[in-house]
Amino acid sequence: MSTKTGPSVAAVEADLVNYLNIILMVISVAIAAYLPFETFLIAYAVLGPLHYLTEISWLHDRGYFTTGSRDWIWLIGATLITALGFFIPSAALAALTTFSIAFTFIISAGMVFTRSIRGRTLFALGGAVAGGLTLAWGPFLALFAILLPTLIHVYIFTGIFILYGALKGRSFSGVLSLLIFIAAPIVCLYGIDTPSSYEPSPYMLNASSPFEGLRALMIPLFGFSEDRSGVLAFMRLMGFAYSYHYLNWLSKTRIINWHRVSRTRITAIGVLYVASVALYAVNYQLGFIVLLTLSLGHVLLEFPLNFKTIASLVSAGVSSVTKKA
Repeated sequence: MSTKTGPSVAAVEADLVNYLNIILMVISVAIAAYLPFETFLIAYAVLGPLHYLTEISWLHDRGYFTTGSRDWIWLIGATLITALGFFIPSAALAALTTFSIAFTFIISAGMVFTRSIRGRTLFALGGAVAGGLTLAWGPFLALFAILLPTLIHVYIFTGIFILYGALKGRSFSGVLSLLIFIAAPIVCLYGIDTPSSYEPSPYMLNASSPFEGLRALMIPLFGFSEDRSGVLAFMRLMGFAYSYHYLNWLSKTRIINWHRVSRTRITAIGVLYVASVALYAVNYQLGFIVLLTLSLGHVLLEFPLNFKTIASLVSAGVSSVTKKA
């Protein structure tokens, strides 16, 4: 006699997380439709610091997913160098910042894929070329200095994680969550309109000013003009992308176990988190400036994980094709 076994506990839990994330996506889109500026700015100030602190803690306990025990020192150094260009108004430091982001992105691949000095030297040379191109070619500047730390980080890399989970789990819920994730920004940009009665307050307009460069870059690419409808469409996208990026991380707490740390560390995270939100409450731009290094740090420190996930995604795809053949 043959016995049928049901889905494993892990599979059931994965399904529950996928359906929870679908709900979170829908909620993020719905709220961003009615309160685009508020959705983005509140998520950035309230959920953002919690995400930075807990993810950096989680990455640290896993060696930042690099092959070298001291690679994280380079990543921290790159973060500090990158932040200088934002803190100090200087053309030279601004150039160093853009160079540093591109260079760090490329050498992070070397930290994942090779241990040899020769291999890492080649990646360093590639990083130097990429960094140099940011100084000489506008598209590279936009890619690494503006898009990579913002929309690429919160949407593209989040999508890669979702795609990997869907391919690995091969469940209906995983595929459905991926499809909704792909559809969500399209809906934000072209499928819904913010009520005509909505007007962002002067406070909201001022608080969002650090993202004006990204807005000026993206609005024409989406086919909008720099008018009310274009600005609101962009902010709907930002509201969804950022709020869901943070909620996605929090929703997977029991899967990735970022909360399993010492009492001392969780207390430190809690104190720093409360202080961070308080800074934003006192003065939004002050909070943005003070926490910029932490924000940039979690982006740069995640680069090796991004490459490792991409490699795992390719491997899973090749394995799936091979099995079908």
